[in-house]
Amino acid sequence: MSSPRTLIVLRHAQTEDVRPGGRDRDRRLTGHGEEQARAVGEFLRRESIVVDTVLCSAAVRARQTLDLLALPVGTDGPRTEISELYYTAGSDSLIDAVRALPDDGDCALLVGHAPALPGVVYEAVDPGSADPAAWAAIEHRFPAAALARLEWAGGWPDLGSARLVSARLPD
Repeated sequence: MSSPRTLIVLRHAQTEDVRPGGRDRDRRLTGHGEEQARAVGEFLRRESIVVDTVLCSAAVRARQTLDLLALPVGTDGPRTEISELYYTAGSDSLIDAVRALPDDGDCALLVGHAPALPGVVYEAVDPGSADPAAWAAIEHRFPAAALARLEWAGGWPDLGSARLVSARLPD
């Protein structure tokens, strides 16, 4: 029997608007967005959440968000995959990526974009078992720097009827 799994779904922090002639994938965090990302990192440490694996969009704003979380690095840090796939993927592709994770970790962090990330939460969570306050917080919105913590028994391939344990919205 596999250990219980935790998936942290994190939308990138607040970003600048697209500049004329600029590309969406190159948008950067605002100063407020940088503060939001640092606050999420503090939240993860306060909650004693230890991430084994990170799946992160290749977009600049997602990578900046991940960097500002200040997760451990090197041999103590999580295995990290930054991919264009996580920038362009829909929720089904993201769920498939989580289901394909190796069995040697218990907690994964998915950093990316709307609408795919909230779609992962809405597709993977059983609303009947969700924490009522957490579900109410994100049921109709998932703003920049929003975080959802999902848990389920079994392995990564069993993601499908997860319990929403908590949600964190930005200040």
